Amino acid sequence: MQLADQVAIITGGASGLGRATGLMFAQEGAHIAIADINADMAAETASEIEALDRRAISLNTDTTDKAQVEALVQQTLDTFGKIDILVNCAGVAHRSLVVDFPEDKWDWVMDVHIKGMFLCSQAVLRPMMDAGYGRIVSIASRAAFKGRAGTGPYSAAKGAMIALTRVLAVESAPHGITVNAIAPGTTETPLVRRVIGEENLQEEARTSGVITTPLRLARPDEQAAAILYLVGPHTSHVTGTTIHVNGGSYMP
Repeated sequence: MQLADQVAIITGGASGLGRATGLMFAQEGAHIAIADINADMAAETASEIEALDRRAISLNTDTTDKAQVEALVQQTLDTFGKIDILVNCAGVAHRSLVVDFPEDKWDWVMDVHIKGMFLCSQAVLRPMMDAGYGRIVSIASRAAFKGRAGTGPYSAAKGAMIALTRVLAVESAPHGITVNAIAPGTTETPLVRRVIGEENLQEEARTSGVITTPLRLARPDEQAAAILYLVGPHTSHVTGTTIHVNGGSYMP
C-alpha cells in the first residue's frame, strides 16, 4: 500500500473528484477526513471509506471560513494524531461572460477556490512543519491555461491557485513538505453534469479539444490517480509543479 496509515484531509470530498480521491487513498491504506459543505454526502463518502476497513470522519466545513477550517484541522489532529496530506478539492462554478458577471457570484467562485486553498493550506502547514513531512495537492484546471468564454473568475482563481502552489512549495520545502497541483480537463463529475448538462458531455469533449480515443471526458478516478502519484512514495523530488490530465486538449 502506497499510503499505509497516512492521514489525509480532502476538501470537497463528498462527491466527484474528491470522493474518487478519498476512495483511492483508502484503498492505498490512508485514513481520511472528508470535509464538505454537504454534510449528508460527506457522511456517505466516509461510510464508503470505512467499508474499505479504513478510518474516516466527515466534517461539515465551509472552506472560506477560517474558524471552520481551523476546527477541521484540529478535529483531524484530535482523531488521528497527525496530518500527512491535504487535497484542496472544494470547487464551484458559475458561467457567464465577464461583461455580465454578477459581483456576488465572482466573489463566491474566487473565495471557494483561492481563499479556501489559502486557509486550508495555512492551517495544515504548522502541524506538517512540526512533523517534518507533508504533501499538499490543489486541484487547478486547464481553464488556468486555456481561455474559454464564460469562465472568468473560475479561470482567474485556478491560475491564482497555481501561483500560490509555487510560493508554498518554496516556503515549505525546508520542512520536508511538497506542494503541487493538477490541472484537469473537463471531468465527468456531478458539478460538470449540472453546469454543462448530461446531454452535452460528448460535445464538451469534442469542442474542448480532447484528442484521445475513444472521445470522452476524463473520469474522476483518472484525476485521483494523478493526485495519488503526487502524494505517494515516488515523488519526494517533485514540488511546485502542475500535472495536466486533459486528454491532450491542452499541451503546455
